Amino acid sequence: MRLPRPQPWGLGLFLVLLPGALSAENHRSLQYHFTAVSAPAAGTPAFWVSGWLGPQQYLSYNNLRAQAEPYGAWVWESQVSWYWEKETTDLRNQEKLFLQALQVLGEGPFTLQGLLGCELGPDNVSVPVAKFALNGEEFMMFDPKLGIWDGDWPESRTVSIQWTKQPEAVNKEKTFLLYSCPHRLLGHLERGRGNLEWKEPPSMRLKARPSSPGLSVLTCSAFSFYPPELKLHFLRNGLAIGSESPARTSMPVVGIVIGFFLLLTVAAGGALLWRRMRKGLPASWISFRGEDVGALLPTPGLSKDGES
Repeated sequence: MRLPRPQPWGLGLFLVLLPGALSAENHRSLQYHFTAVSAPAAGTPAFWVSGWLGPQQYLSYNNLRAQAEPYGAWVWESQVSWYWEKETTDLRNQEKLFLQALQVLGEGPFTLQGLLGCELGPDNVSVPVAKFALNGEEFMMFDPKLGIWDGDWPESRTVSIQWTKQPEAVNKEKTFLLYSCPHRLLGHLERGRGNLEWKEPPSMRLKARPSSPGLSVLTCSAFSFYPPELKLHFLRNGLAIGSESPARTSMPVVGIVIGFFLLLTVAAGGALLWRRMRKGLPASWISFRGEDVGALLPTPGLSKDGES
């Protein structure tokens, strides 16, 4: 069958719609987003991973550095000495599978993505997730009980045969999903609870400049806040701007202008917080984009090397 060309927006949409993906209300999930491309741009990785604890990115990896690294506030999490070595070993195994799959698929360009992880249900039973997309369309999944990769596309069969040939590939995938993932998730929930419950009020900056006669445009900037869901309201005489009668005041019009600037400035504040995290300052932040240049995950989030 003829494969569609990779579209970044399509890939992002696919990952957003996957069951259990990055719920802002749920910290009881650990998910790894894998992306491999057959024709990476010069100086950019062919394979990269971002690891997520609920809505917070805690891990990054790419084939250029070839080391799993803590991300954001999780740099300060107290972990056993061998923890990140184990993460690195597992991700290098995944890197090998993904890049081999691109080779057997032949001429591209191809973008192969995976969403692997686990989520704890109300009864604390771990539910594994293992889905794969090719050029933005879901085409295969892994069944840890049966130990098979399966899908309806001819390419699914091609990739499945290639991966099954690899020594211990099935057992490693089962271990990754059924043991390593829930074990790590429980450990993070215990040792990193302070990161998960982090709350930081915004630093505010308000500016006013003259506009039409008798009117001013107010610009409000918010910085260094967490969680990222934030609503700002201007009050006048105890009432939010826009709630007064248009016949009595022209403030609703100004409120529309203010709302526009709020969208811009809050986004700018988030970007500045990200740069703060890149410099190693202790503030928690969220990233949905993946850690490296060219990541095809959706934003509102970001990663170290990608632009917010």
